[in-house]
Amino acid sequence: MSMNRKGFTLVELMVVVSIVAILSAVATPAYINHQNRARQTEAVEAVLRAKMDQEAFWADHNRYAGTIGCLYSFGNSCSRTSYLTSASTASGYTVTITGAGTSQVVRAQRTVPSSGATDSVTITLADDARPVIVNPTALDYSVFDWIFN
Repeated sequence: MSMNRKGFTLVELMVVVSIVAILSAVATPAYINHQNRARQTEAVEAVLRAKMDQEAFWADHNRYAGTIGCLYSFGNSCSRTSYLTSASTASGYTVTITGAGTSQVVRAQRTVPSSGATDSVTITLADDARPVIVNPTALDYSVFDWIFN
C-alpha cells in the first residue's frame, strides 16, 4: 500500500525558509556597504573636480573661490555655499569649501546612516594634495565584521 502524495512537508519548507533568511541576513548589509562605498567614490570624484575647478578659478581671478558655488562644475553661482553630490536623493555627500586664502579645504561630508557616524572626504589646495578619507569606519557596517570579529 503506497501513498503517492505530492507537495512539501513542513520541515522541508522550514529548512528552505531558514536558508533564505540566512542568505538575506548576509546579503542585505553587504549590499548596503557596497552602496556606501560607491557613494564615497562619488565624493572623492567631486572633491578632485572641485580642486581642478579651484585651480581654474585661481587662473582667472588670482584667488581661490570662497564658496563651492563659484566653481564652474558646481553651479557657477557664488551665492551657493554647498553642493549635494546626489541631487536626486538625500543620501549624497554635501560638498563645501572651508578656510581662507591658500589654506582652503574642500570637504564632502555625509552621515551614514542618517543617525550614525559622519564620513568625510577632504582635500587641501596644496600642489601634492590627495583626497583624504577622514572617517572610513563610518562605512564599515558589514555582517561579516559582526560575525567574525
